[in-house]
Amino acid sequence: MVLPLKIAPMLAISAPPFDSPDYYFELKWDGIRCLAFLTATTRLQSRSGRVISFQYPELAHLHQQIKAPDVVLDGEIIALADGKPSFFRLQSRMHTTSAAGIQEARRTTPVLYVAFDLLYLKGESVMNRPLATRQELLHTIVDPDPHLMVSTPIPQAGTALFKRVAALGLEGVVGKDMNSPYLPGKRSPYWKKARVVKNNDFVICGYTTNPQGRTDLAAILVGLYAGAELQSYGLVGTGFSQSEINHLLTRFAGLQRPDPPLTNPPPLTNVRWLEPRLVCAVEYFAVTPDQHLRHPCYKGLRERSPTTCRVENLS
Repeated sequence: MVLPLKIAPMLAISAPPFDSPDYYFELKWDGIRCLAFLTATTRLQSRSGRVISFQYPELAHLHQQIKAPDVVLDGEIIALADGKPSFFRLQSRMHTTSAAGIQEARRTTPVLYVAFDLLYLKGESVMNRPLATRQELLHTIVDPDPHLMVSTPIPQAGTALFKRVAALGLEGVVGKDMNSPYLPGKRSPYWKKARVVKNNDFVICGYTTNPQGRTDLAAILVGLYAGAELQSYGLVGTGFSQSEINHLLTRFAGLQRPDPPLTNPPPLTNVRWLEPRLVCAVEYFAVTPDQHLRHPCYKGLRERSPTTCRVENLS
């Protein structure tokens, strides 16, 4: 049989951490979702269906590590930093497309492929088989090497794994029903992801508008104090209802200033700077090394002194 040219990956719903004897639990790998079509060659497909093989030449041999013909794997491309997956490091690979840039990135930021599911084996779909069967087959056909590993889930103990993952600063946990089929392109409760969420208070330093979108308030710019300096932590653009935007604009009216209060203001357009007198709560997944919040969400104003919002208290 001929493998399909494209498969839409199965997706998970969000859920709190949980335990279940019917579920496997594994790390939520902080990388790029990728399906690997392994025949006489290796073809890598992104979540959106784009072929990305050329960007990761160190993965071109994956088909040679499989002990069966005509296989499709589902998994994640990751880059490591201090032994842990680092999406920040991986970003440089995601946006590099020139031949010279790819070779340099391969040297400075090598990647590996983490396989966590098996979709085709010997040219035939196994997606209707239970996950437990697919996992067993996956482990028997993969010969790991420095650029290929198999994710090994644990049964039942999702909350304990989540606590361990949170303590290590990793992204989260995915629970998968061990009797479930693989549903391409579907977001299904058979798979449930619990992400480690962090909360912190930040100083509001300004806000942006968008001539093609929200012209009243598109995002707020937040910061934290390091000593006497107020340092930027990027933009927060979600979590605002229209009533909350109206309330914020009322509070901002008397705080306008011509210059940024930050020591390292980002190069933004359509920004209106504010006196750093208001504090807000923000929920986010991680802080990048260049001081940006990953997936930040505004959670409301806080009544506290801005100078108590400090870098050293950042979680």
